[in-house]
Amino acid sequence: MRRSYIIFIICCMLVCAIPLSAMAVRPTTQSTENRVLSSFPSFLGEDGSPNLDFFRGLEQYFNEHFAFRNELVCADSLIQARVFHSSASERVIVGREDWLFYSSTLPDYLGTEPLSDRELYNIAHNLALTDNAVRGAGGRLLIAFPPNKNTLYGEYMPYYDSLIVDPAHGIDRLAPLLRERGLLYADLAALFRAEDETLYLKRDSHWNNRGALLAYDRIMDLLELPHEDYSDAAVERSFDRQGDLSAMLYTLYGHPSPDYHYSPMQPYERLDGGSAADDPWIETAGAEGRGSLLMFRDSFGNTLLPFFAGAFERAWFTRETPYGLETLLTAHRPQTVILEKVERNLRDFIDEPPILSAPETEPVQEAEEAPAACSFRLERSVYDPGYVTLRGELDGKALSAGTDVLVELDGHVYEAFHTGENGFLLYFRRESLPAPAAPLRVLTREDGRCACVWSGVLGEEAAP
Repeated sequence: MRRSYIIFIICCMLVCAIPLSAMAVRPTTQSTENRVLSSFPSFLGEDGSPNLDFFRGLEQYFNEHFAFRNELVCADSLIQARVFHSSASERVIVGREDWLFYSSTLPDYLGTEPLSDRELYNIAHNLALTDNAVRGAGGRLLIAFPPNKNTLYGEYMPYYDSLIVDPAHGIDRLAPLLRERGLLYADLAALFRAEDETLYLKRDSHWNNRGALLAYDRIMDLLELPHEDYSDAAVERSFDRQGDLSAMLYTLYGHPSPDYHYSPMQPYERLDGGSAADDPWIETAGAEGRGSLLMFRDSFGNTLLPFFAGAFERAWFTRETPYGLETLLTAHRPQTVILEKVERNLRDFIDEPPILSAPETEPVQEAEEAPAACSFRLERSVYDPGYVTLRGELDGKALSAGTDVLVELDGHVYEAFHTGENGFLLYFRRESLPAPAAPLRVLTREDGRCACVWSGVLGEEAAP
């Protein structure tokens, strides 16, 4: 009996030694986490003295490079998913029938962190200011929000149904506010719900190419632009989409998902010198396209890009945030502008609105005095040094769900972007900013009535 214990212990030690001993012939050299692996630590520091952190660096090096690391991580994930129906990655939710979901969408799905009425109003307000800017530059704006995967296919989520606090989705509550303001909005949530076919990938957070084509076709219809709808194109189905969620959970060994490919596609040429669909800046020229397009997009735009690039004579696609709207409108004068952003990131429109000079509005003739706590700061923009920002925060008691914030500076009244629930933000070009000590008032407006919550001069610290 004692001998069998010794043999068992020796076998365990040998198995544990394999990842170390095999590093000589098969070390792990590729990360599945989109980062650069560490190098072997040096025995000496830069000044020639002993490297006191050598063993800490050695531990990190071994943890990242030991042999069969990716295979072992994949095996652990498979066991947890298939046997225990749980996820080995905090970023991935393992659902029913081998479906995977992005964990960052869970608050939206459960309704635990819903957009408040004020936040929804602020998003609609900021998008209306954006629409005005595009129209002022001679273009036309369309807004499109791809739904979260579990917004459409919640039946494949695990046991979370009993934990749902509010079944209403922010994307659905926002839609009527956008329409009330006359904004051109592609309601992709309603569009996809009306389809019987599953249009998202099981092991990816995005739609498949059929879904991308459906969204593209609806957007072009709303824009009333002629376009190829690919109804007569040949369609090939192949297992070649290595899903992003699968890669997060199962490292390099996830199972590819089937996707659809259309041919022939409208031809286009990359003018930016790149080739990847997720490049941060892409310029294209469509051989058969018409007009010009500027698209602010996220990863859902990867599969949209070939359709739109072929449909427009010139197109520019950017993943920058916040949107450098004014600069790009001036540089390219696009006829069409599309804002595409996934549902889970709707708050981006109130966290960091587009970079756009504060639009001037009509002077305020009458404003009652209603002092309230107000703080603000004036500083150079960290995103574009050609601008300065006036960013502030009001006492929530001074605002209701439908209150606008105005800033009167040196006799001119400007519409402010709304940030968060109680904040405001204005961009000014550095050369157009008034001199210090210019008179400044912060005003609120609701139902046509204005109130002054703070007055002073530029450069003063705002206070209640």
